[in-house]
Amino acid sequence: MITPSRIKKNRQIGCCVALILAFPLYTIAQNPFITNRYTADPTARVFNDTLFVYPSSDTVCNLIEENNGFCMHNYHVYSTTDLTHWTDHGHIVEQNSVPWVQKNSYGMWAPDCIRKDGRYYFYFPAIPADGSAFRRIGVAIAQQPTGPFVPEPDYIQGIGGIDPNIFIDDDGRTYLYFGGGEQLNVVELNEDLVSIKGQVAVVQGLPAGYKEGSFVFKRNGIYYFTFPHAPGASEEIAYAMGKSPLGPFEYQGVIIDRWTDGCWTNHHSIVEYRGQWYIFYHHFETSYSMTRRSICADKISFNPDGTIPKIHATKRGIGQISANQTIQADRYSLLLNAHTAPQHHEAFYNWVIKDITDSTRIRVDEIDFGQEDFAGVVAYVNAPTEGGNLQIRANDGVIASASLPKTHLYQWVAVYLPLTKKVKGLQNLEFTFENSSDDVQLDWIRFVPKGIAAIVKSYELEMDYQNVEFLSGQNNIRLTKPDMTSINELQCGEVSNDGRIEIRLNGETRNSSSPLKANDILDFSVIGKEHWFSAFDTIKASAYTNMNGISTEPCWSGGQNVAFIENGDYIEFNNLIFDRPARNIEVSVASERLGGSIEIRKDNIKGEVIATIDVPSTGGWQNWNSRHIELNTPVNENHKIVVMFNGGDGFLFNLDWIRFY
Repeated sequence: MITPSRIKKNRQIGCCVALILAFPLYTIAQNPFITNRYTADPTARVFNDTLFVYPSSDTVCNLIEENNGFCMHNYHVYSTTDLTHWTDHGHIVEQNSVPWVQKNSYGMWAPDCIRKDGRYYFYFPAIPADGSAFRRIGVAIAQQPTGPFVPEPDYIQGIGGIDPNIFIDDDGRTYLYFGGGEQLNVVELNEDLVSIKGQVAVVQGLPAGYKEGSFVFKRNGIYYFTFPHAPGASEEIAYAMGKSPLGPFEYQGVIIDRWTDGCWTNHHSIVEYRGQWYIFYHHFETSYSMTRRSICADKISFNPDGTIPKIHATKRGIGQISANQTIQADRYSLLLNAHTAPQHHEAFYNWVIKDITDSTRIRVDEIDFGQEDFAGVVAYVNAPTEGGNLQIRANDGVIASASLPKTHLYQWVAVYLPLTKKVKGLQNLEFTFENSSDDVQLDWIRFVPKGIAAIVKSYELEMDYQNVEFLSGQNNIRLTKPDMTSINELQCGEVSNDGRIEIRLNGETRNSSSPLKANDILDFSVIGKEHWFSAFDTIKASAYTNMNGISTEPCWSGGQNVAFIENGDYIEFNNLIFDRPARNIEVSVASERLGGSIEIRKDNIKGEVIATIDVPSTGGWQNWNSRHIELNTPVNENHKIVVMFNGGDGFLFNLDWIRFY
């Protein structure tokens, strides 16, 4: 995985402990697999037994007219031979180096690249300087898949549109697919691959609704026409099948469901590499901005009749993962009855699995244990109500289990689970829970070899060893070989926001450190200050302690409001004080659409409904209107309050604040 530059924080000395240093940290190859810059619209191609990905580039700029908020100025190319380590070959085409493109127009959307007769043809849409169309399609040509690419002096004559896709059939004929809207288009290219042959045709057999991003491939004599399709509130990846590259095609269904978290677009490609088929696509997880996306990949398969089974977009991705790496639980292959959510730290977002209950199931596939002997596994958890038990299974059954301690509301702790059997080779791991409340969270696990100890610290802390950086930011676990005769000092920075550090050795709180032994787990756990609010004050919705699905945005009345709300989303408040009976509730809402309703529940998402508030259209996403209603039953003591959102398709409304009275 290509990782972003780490941002260092200012540090002050705050605590000490004894240990000896050891092993390096490892990066992991999971979704998204490019994280050093924002990328979208990935076209994957195989050239010379190497997998190349040609994406577009998202950046930040002033809003450019006709770009729909997207700022896209150049193209990079990435390559891999092991699906894990990716090489960024730098930019290959840049907007101001193409003669026919309007300068600084930031309109270089989804590209494609193909090889023919030893030359590489890179196709891209951009805003023409002559103003002749919304987008024109150009070509740059190179002798190598990584360039240098030399742009043709003018765009392809006779066509205009977005999202070019090139398909070369077995007979050598070449077809260009392009367009976006109610219809998609196809035209044959001449032998030079830079001019069209004949007339543009509309692709037949596709469903109604907005479509774009055509990608065509052939397998076992069947032509697959795949495309992003938006019959509702965002794009799903759909496909059709036919007997000719020109169609007509017969619609088959969906490969990847639409995003329901605020990311409107998706754009994909499908390729076979070394006997396995993969789908490449994008999402906005690293930014949570619809205009700054990141590319992902997953395996796909085919039924005997050639149809494609729908897949769930995973966080696991396609790269190789060693048991010697920190395994992020939110990079799962399968997640049932729980959710993922970002946690914002000073310099980065960290994603965790939350809302874990007895019915939760997490699976992370294809972890390579090799032949190394492991003694146990460390799990990084938060369980402010009741931890219950964690059980880890591999291919041959249960390999580890342990009880999870109760923590403070914002405290994360390291829990050690000794292995009960040897684990070798490639394994699929499954995590299940017993007697757990719905506020258990899991961040990561790390297998620990025999004879090794582990040092863990909260993300808020910066750690030095002999004035050299030891653990920083997202790197919050390190393994070490214990040495009983050589003791040195570890220094960690002070905790901000009135938090405090709790030093835990093998799960027990210690006031002072002692020399580490084999398989010890030393944990520097920050107990953050808990922010409590009177339920009778005006409480910003963005002060929630837990959420699912929503995001936040700047509010015209100040601060942040909860936004991008869809049916089934919710927020929770586990920090409200009811010092007297509450009999009514008031909320501030805004909606440009038809609105929906809000359910107020006690204790959990399936708890008692104490109020239902209808939310009408207010004429705008920032046109705020207060709604109030009497509670079905009074709230007489402290409870977790769950705010559930209900309605139709698409974004429903925004929520600024709530208040009991």
